[in-house]
Amino acid sequence: MSKSAQRFLMVLWILGLASPLVFVGVQFDDRTRDLVAVFRKDRLVFLVRDLPALCMKHAATLGILVIIAATLYLTARWFQRSTWAARQASLVSKNRIVVGVVALFGFTVLPCFLSDKYLGLAIFTGIYMLLAMGLNLTVGMTGLLVLGYAGFYAIGAYTFGIMYLRWGVPFYVAILPAMITGAIVGVLVGLPSIRLRGDYLAIVTLGFGETVRFLLKNLSDITDGDRGIVISSAAKIPRLAHSPLFPYSKSGEQIAYYLVFGLLLLSLWLVRNLVNSRIGRAWIAIREDETAARAMGINTVRMKVIAFMLSAIWAAVAGVIYVAREGYVEPEVFRFDESVLIVSMVILGGMGSGPGPILGAAVLYLVPQVLRDEFPALLDYRLMIFGVVMIGMMIFRPQGLLGSVRRKIELETTS
Repeated sequence: MSKSAQRFLMVLWILGLASPLVFVGVQFDDRTRDLVAVFRKDRLVFLVRDLPALCMKHAATLGILVIIAATLYLTARWFQRSTWAARQASLVSKNRIVVGVVALFGFTVLPCFLSDKYLGLAIFTGIYMLLAMGLNLTVGMTGLLVLGYAGFYAIGAYTFGIMYLRWGVPFYVAILPAMITGAIVGVLVGLPSIRLRGDYLAIVTLGFGETVRFLLKNLSDITDGDRGIVISSAAKIPRLAHSPLFPYSKSGEQIAYYLVFGLLLLSLWLVRNLVNSRIGRAWIAIREDETAARAMGINTVRMKVIAFMLSAIWAAVAGVIYVAREGYVEPEVFRFDESVLIVSMVILGGMGSGPGPILGAAVLYLVPQVLRDEFPALLDYRLMIFGVVMIGMMIFRPQGLLGSVRRKIELETTS
């Protein structure tokens, strides 16, 4: 049986298992004082009548989304099929340079044409991109399943919040202390977790993330508990006034956009150099076979701790930017589902890939925003749509939209 037939049968099998769960709901019966299963007629009506009408109404928007999705898919296929030697050819390199320069120019002038609403979407997309790139160092590069990444995110955010609350420290001054705090916490979490693998490591990191959240809620004398910490405008990302270097004044939203965009470029450069360094090669060796890596002389303890530390630094910086942009932080921002969302971004984009987590973060953050603005009727079904997309990815493209090209080529060479 061909692979296509196997995938088709797998899709039918999953649909057969999931269909009863979609159209059956659980309600509390006041008469019997028990939970009963009921048929969800409203969902069937929505699927048969309302959904086709909604698609006809927004046909143009759906067409644009389909074109974007097809472009992303074809781009991913090109990344996967092109050989390492071909990508190093002069023509391909020149084309990539031209595309990079055009994209850099486009992203630079973009804030001049966007309203504050869309600039806010771009800023939050960039924050999630930073988080996904940081988590990719542990999950994608080192093969360590971390399910409490929101805890490191919270450490950076509350470092800035507490420093402002106690001493009035502004945004730019708080970045370095937040990075140091994130690195220390990353080492403290990484050291007791170095001998754990797979599900056991995931459980430990999950517990870490929830422990941080409940500590932030209960240590009200330090963190103000559930009330959260409010940052005044003086401590937020400042507005840039007229100057010879900047002839036009820039709003706080535009400055935040340029800051996040610059950090993304810096992160891409750092990740690329890490992958090509001895540390990156050691991470890849640990991910493929930790026992063999240890036998070859790699200090796996040290490399795992470094991965945790650098990943925590990325999250801490993202947390500082979040607080500086929002002006407010509370413990419920860093729930477990936030960690799951960031892990899903890494998986969807492609674990171990440099641009993969960026693409995954853009898709998983922007699609719900599009549903909220253009298709509010689908908003209640967003988790179901998200589950369908992730199942489809696991069946048809388990390596992600932009999987690691180097890993694929190395495996093909050794086979």
